[in-house]
Amino acid sequence: MAGQSVVILSTTQAATDLLNRRSAQYSDRPRLVVAGELVTKGLHMLLRPYNARYRLHQRMGSPLLNFRASNTYRPLQDLESKQLLFDLLTGYDREGEEGIDPEHWVERMTASIIYALLYGYRLKTGNEQELTTAKHVQAEAVKNLEPGAHLVDSFPILRHLPEPLAPWKRPAELLYQLERNLHLSNLDRGLASPGWTFSKHMKASPEARDMSAEELAFHLGILANAALDTSTITMLWFVVACITQDTGFVAKAQKLLDEVVGKDRLPSFDDRPRLVYIDAIMNEVLRWRPTVTGGAPHATRTKDVYRGYRIPADSIVLANHWAIVREESVFGQNPEAFLPERWIVGGEDSVNAPQDGIKDLPSTGFGYGRRVCTGQHIARNSLFITFARLLWAFDIESGILGEPGKRATIDPMASTPSFTAKPLPLKAVFRPRGRWVRELITKDCDTHIFNLAEILDQAAKDRTVKV
Repeated sequence: MAGQSVVILSTTQAATDLLNRRSAQYSDRPRLVVAGELVTKGLHMLLRPYNARYRLHQRMGSPLLNFRASNTYRPLQDLESKQLLFDLLTGYDREGEEGIDPEHWVERMTASIIYALLYGYRLKTGNEQELTTAKHVQAEAVKNLEPGAHLVDSFPILRHLPEPLAPWKRPAELLYQLERNLHLSNLDRGLASPGWTFSKHMKASPEARDMSAEELAFHLGILANAALDTSTITMLWFVVACITQDTGFVAKAQKLLDEVVGKDRLPSFDDRPRLVYIDAIMNEVLRWRPTVTGGAPHATRTKDVYRGYRIPADSIVLANHWAIVREESVFGQNPEAFLPERWIVGGEDSVNAPQDGIKDLPSTGFGYGRRVCTGQHIARNSLFITFARLLWAFDIESGILGEPGKRATIDPMASTPSFTAKPLPLKAVFRPRGRWVRELITKDCDTHIFNLAEILDQAAKDRTVKV
């Protein structure tokens, strides 16, 4: 619209060449008047132009989000994934074979990890007002990011219209005030909490020396909202895969877990070198159902030429994740099938071999180049420990609806028509695999009595230890 050039990259090669290798040219964002300027006043980290201020925010967050730092948060992820098992078992005891809504409890776990790290408090029920408001803010943000949502994004000059002629202005201002109050309140809570938090670390960083409380609060809040959405959706697609795509991968994973872990304890991060197949399942979920199917929009401010194609300055550049992860030349045959083995070095025959690892296949799940998701290491750790423990503990099926004994049919293609592709609501049964599961979860997995401040303080100490 309005003469805007849009370039869609549908191969791994093209996305890698432009968004990774030429990232200096392709790391900007298109101008989004409503989402970027009116609703968040230029403070949305993911929508900022690639400039000095954006790089300052990257430097501020990097010490907390790099690979080494992310591993110090594993005790918190251990705690929250245990609580998820307890909540799902409680749900099974309450609802039986009719099943429960997994989204609520997966979302509670994901949000509690994020809010604990950033602000120093956990979410016990998943119904807390802070989370309810954050979900509303994020849902509205997703709507504002959809192509064609607002005419003013295509014709920015319309921003200067008075409010009576610009119906997007009043809702945008109300949403800004709601989001601002949420983020500032959470920042205050994070600074006042008894233990170490991201809030305290960032507030004390050199990068935040001349930063307003509002700018810092938005940095933390946007980080929280983005992580909540993507991690929750990926875990829900895992549940869908277990129900609709199980041609043997679940039994194979459970057999491996029984051999490596046994029945006397839960899987742990220490088991990870011998649970390569769980990492393969995680990578396959991210490939099979990318959260942002069309990719987050990049922009180039200078003209370029690629393979004879002229790319004008100020073009919007999109990586078509859905097409990229279905390239047979990269990911092998039958890309529509859910096959964790495609990620294993040595393939089918090497699943149980601890010395074999994950193939170096491209992953679109966390973006490209200088816009890659900085929280990906924390996210991958959460996904690994959650998938390992769910597979160890439960047999997962769809719930029984209507006719006695007849299970609901889950459509593996059914998802929300929005910027992020989330499975449609479903009921799932998480049936304990044996008495040992019930006994262990009942004994060890009700975790709300634990001292969060001690866990966070230990993470801060571990993060600063030189190795």
